Amino acid sequence: MRERMAVALILMLLFSASCTAIELNGSTMVGGLVAVIPFELYGSAIMVELTIDGSDALDFIFDTGAGGTILSARTAERLDITGDETVSRQGAAGDAPVVLSEKHTLTIGDLTLSDIALGIAGLDHIDRRFGVRIEGAIGWAILSQYAVRLNYDRMQIEVYDTRRYDYNLAAQAYDLEVSGTTLLIHAAVGFESGAVFTGRVIVDSGSTGSIFFNTPFAREKDLLSEIGSSYAREVIAGLSADSYQVVTTMLSSFTVGPYEFVDMPAKIAFAESGALSWPGIMGILGNNILKRFNLFIDVQQETIFLEPNQLYQEAFEFNCSGLELIMDENFERVIVDHVYETSPAEEAGLRVGDEILQIDGQSASDLQLMQIRSMLRQDGREVEILVSREGDQTNFLLRLRPLIGLENRRPSPL
Repeated sequence: MRERMAVALILMLLFSASCTAIELNGSTMVGGLVAVIPFELYGSAIMVELTIDGSDALDFIFDTGAGGTILSARTAERLDITGDETVSRQGAAGDAPVVLSEKHTLTIGDLTLSDIALGIAGLDHIDRRFGVRIEGAIGWAILSQYAVRLNYDRMQIEVYDTRRYDYNLAAQAYDLEVSGTTLLIHAAVGFESGAVFTGRVIVDSGSTGSIFFNTPFAREKDLLSEIGSSYAREVIAGLSADSYQVVTTMLSSFTVGPYEFVDMPAKIAFAESGALSWPGIMGILGNNILKRFNLFIDVQQETIFLEPNQLYQEAFEFNCSGLELIMDENFERVIVDHVYETSPAEEAGLRVGDEILQIDGQSASDLQLMQIRSMLRQDGREVEILVSREGDQTNFLLRLRPLIGLENRRPSPL
């Protein structure tokens, strides 16, 4: 990753104070470009590299839902970064203790951010489900000062001085509601029952799913009575590591502006605290949808542009195995964390705690967790899995099919 990013940084464009028009994917940016930050997608997560106070390169998530800059406790210890005050910060489903460390300098690409406060928190529980070590998350520290374009066609974040740019785009601008450090837009959702609801959704590139319905909205609209097939489990997620129930189902449609997606996966949260319990919000819009647009976000002007990109027609993936997988604490083994009832995995005989050794003859140690998940989301395939259980090795044959019983379909044409 770092070698590819180094090459991309060589291509950095520098601009003088005068207004110079440049073409980016058919859109015209006029002056004001101050930095281009390369990124990579890990699944649907935006991974960038930055340094803190001249440190080595660190792997962070660019998260439009991150109201503060988070540093993993593990990385803070390695870098000898400490704080003086422990505060409580709200996560997805509860509060989490965060140690504040003030006045740091962050360098991300050619962009330098000074006097940044870091919130030091444990992220190991997120890492294990994510499949890679995450050293932190950054979002508001950039969004609050600059206009930002997330360009997925070029895999780069373009950062603009809001005093010196003009953005000429044929596409319509949409109102962006800014509530504190939370960004919201309006969207509409359709369910199998025929019901259609509209509401505000949080723009959260740090959420790797499609849409997560908030608990008050789900209860007010009685969403469980509107859905078709579904499956549920207790999950531990977010900064707080609190558990809550999640129901996964299928939306008939999701619409933002003139853009509609059909047969899209969705999750319904039942959390008693945290961001998922906020009233007045329909849910959290994640990067499995956002990545299909080159997003231009201007917090100061409270405006967002959506430009469909090369990922717009990408098919949605669904759980076709019935397995939920995590890494072990040492990041050496892939472990079965959950097996859904009546799923291919349960029918084949897999159990919680099984270690995945091979998939179709490929060693699990040679694959990223995200790659393994993709291999298990291929409807109609037969997959042979070698597992270790209590010292014995056993092969299992899985006949993959979507757990929610509907075939994948692509978004409707533009």
